[in-house]
Amino acid sequence: MDTKIKRHLGLVLGMLFVVSACAGQTPSTAPSAASEAPSAAPSESAAASESAAPSALVADPAEAVIQNIEPNASISVWTFWLSPTFDAWIADTLSRFKETYPGVEVKWEDHQATFQDDLKNSFAAGNAPDVINLSVGEGWVSDYATRNLLLPLDGVSQEVKDSYYEGLWKSQNVAGKNYQFPFYQGVSVELINKRHFEAAGLDPAAFPTKVEELPALCQTLKDKANVVCDIRLTVNDLLAQMVYEGNVKVINDDGSAFTFDSPEAVSWLQMYVDMVAAGTVDNTTLTTKDDRVGLLIFSAGQAPFYQTGPNLIREVKANNAQLYGDLAVVPAPVGKSGVIGKGLMGMSVKADTKFPNASMALAQFFTNARALTELSKQSAVYPSSPKAFEDPYFSASSPLIEDSARGSAEAAISKYADIVPTIPNKGEVNAVVLAGVEKALFGKVPAQQALSDAVAEANKLLD
Repeated sequence: MDTKIKRHLGLVLGMLFVVSACAGQTPSTAPSAASEAPSAAPSESAAASESAAPSALVADPAEAVIQNIEPNASISVWTFWLSPTFDAWIADTLSRFKETYPGVEVKWEDHQATFQDDLKNSFAAGNAPDVINLSVGEGWVSDYATRNLLLPLDGVSQEVKDSYYEGLWKSQNVAGKNYQFPFYQGVSVELINKRHFEAAGLDPAAFPTKVEELPALCQTLKDKANVVCDIRLTVNDLLAQMVYEGNVKVINDDGSAFTFDSPEAVSWLQMYVDMVAAGTVDNTTLTTKDDRVGLLIFSAGQAPFYQTGPNLIREVKANNAQLYGDLAVVPAPVGKSGVIGKGLMGMSVKADTKFPNASMALAQFFTNARALTELSKQSAVYPSSPKAFEDPYFSASSPLIEDSARGSAEAAISKYADIVPTIPNKGEVNAVVLAGVEKALFGKVPAQQALSDAVAEANKLLD
């Protein structure tokens, strides 16, 4: 990008962090507040407005599903990019929780761009929050769990487990144990700038359904529309991306050696290496840790498409109303594993909390059907509970393009599954993998050598 575009994006980034409610999974994975449809009929506008500010739910004794709450429990909870837009939802949920579990005091904080650093420092200082909103999509849950920082949650009743989709309950399991109550979910979509596709003579409706078809699309867009693709690797969980996109076996069956330098892994990495070499992808986006960079490039009208959740369409509208009118939305392509994804967000409990039952009660309460249905009505995110989808809201039509995935959301979310094995010392291993991948992408190291060297280095972390 030239200096002028970079300066513009930097300004937009600053503005976005001020107005945003919060990913692909990361600031952009936090929900974004509902807005009225442009040119909506009066009744449609009223419905959109009402859904943005619903009445607070009354307490229901049936929501008290965790037993043996510790007397006079005082706990803390951190959420991720939910304030200030969802302050009312948080306040209503906490108020209802306190009525449901009398005697429990809760201190709430919302952390945003510095969330990971803040949490790391709080664990080091011994004052981490009891309940933590962690990203499943970015692999945070399993990372903290493998470091013995989170509480296993399988001791809750079978009724509680069954209130979530099975695949979501098992997301980010470590050694067969679950460490998160499934929180709000997203549906991955491709936001398409129709003007760029029209310039290239392409039909957005014919967007690739398979990840391996992206290089050809990006080459066509570069050749015919003079734009490059806006793609970001999941830099916080690259082994998971290898598994889903490349159907790569990343570690052997007994967990004694890594295997992510197989032909399947090399083929997966070579696809991106070839795109970098061909100049068909934006290198500033590809391995950035801040996935808002890609969203902002797209919002500035510089990119032909970007993968994210439909909730962030409203951020595009806020920053570029003209682009909002030129958007198309299609399902994100699926990798060679054939599995759509593993879920988006979770609520976890720290391992050494003084009040485990009260903390589990709060984490579960934030993620139950009633709470998530109300959050979904305020943003294009979705519940993790089959019961929640019984609400007529999820089958109702909407004039908003950001709600275009609502009717198919349950079908996708009900099939989410975590197919990634437990990775010991996950954070350290991912850093090794990322260094190797970047050497191949930008350092002209052959993909096979880069991955084999990374395997050798990662295997040292298994000793």
